[in-house]
Amino acid sequence: MEEGIIRCKLTLLLRLLDATTGAAVDERNIRFQKDGENCFAHARGQGCYIFMDGSRENCLMQVSVHLYEPQTIRVDYEKLDPVLPSIDVFLIPSEKNRRGEALLTLKGQISGLEAVEAIHPGRPVTSIRSFDAKKNVMTVFSPNRRINMTSIYYGILNTEKNTFEDIVVAEELEDKRVRLKVPLQEEFSPNSPICKILYGQVFEDGKFLFKVRDDGENLNYLVKYVVNGVAGYKMVDFHHLEGVKLNEDTVTGEADEWHRQ
Repeated sequence: MEEGIIRCKLTLLLRLLDATTGAAVDERNIRFQKDGENCFAHARGQGCYIFMDGSRENCLMQVSVHLYEPQTIRVDYEKLDPVLPSIDVFLIPSEKNRRGEALLTLKGQISGLEAVEAIHPGRPVTSIRSFDAKKNVMTVFSPNRRINMTSIYYGILNTEKNTFEDIVVAEELEDKRVRLKVPLQEEFSPNSPICKILYGQVFEDGKFLFKVRDDGENLNYLVKYVVNGVAGYKMVDFHHLEGVKLNEDTVTGEADEWHRQ
């Protein structure tokens, strides 16, 4: 008797990441909802959850995880890989983490806001040594044999303009080289710092939520906010948030909008 073969079709893969550290979020107390209806996902470790044998229809996916703010993402299959449709979900902690680090919170509302993210210029993980535009391969400086790039999302700091460009590492190669998912949009000089990116949450009405961990004296972050396709930048000291403005539409100076948690 021949053994039966069970074939399952992958509907969606979600990878849950801590927005303040980039670390994978593996939690038992987790709930998924598709357009408001509960749905089941298989845990695969490293923050990965897969949905099987469902219809690949565009939807809103709600993610609720213990110790994190609830997150709603839009699943648009036209924008995903047809073979492996996957989305990285950056979850914002809702309270003190298990190590007891306090969270500093930035909140507000900007009309037309599309994204909020930041890097810490004083904490680079490495820097550029060279870039091969034809191969889309970047060589970095590293004092160790292995590259100190444990995540895939980074920002390259332009020290002259005080801006940064997002990069995504598609593959780690030998000899301290990485292949980028998309080419660099601008030229960067050697030794340009490469920093880990932290992500905020943006809602459809333009409200946003962004948090960093109170893990040191220097909490000066370069915040990037994208409004109607145009990026703006501002250095923000998270120890002194009162009265901070990202642009004129931002709600500022109120205890319930800009505060320490």
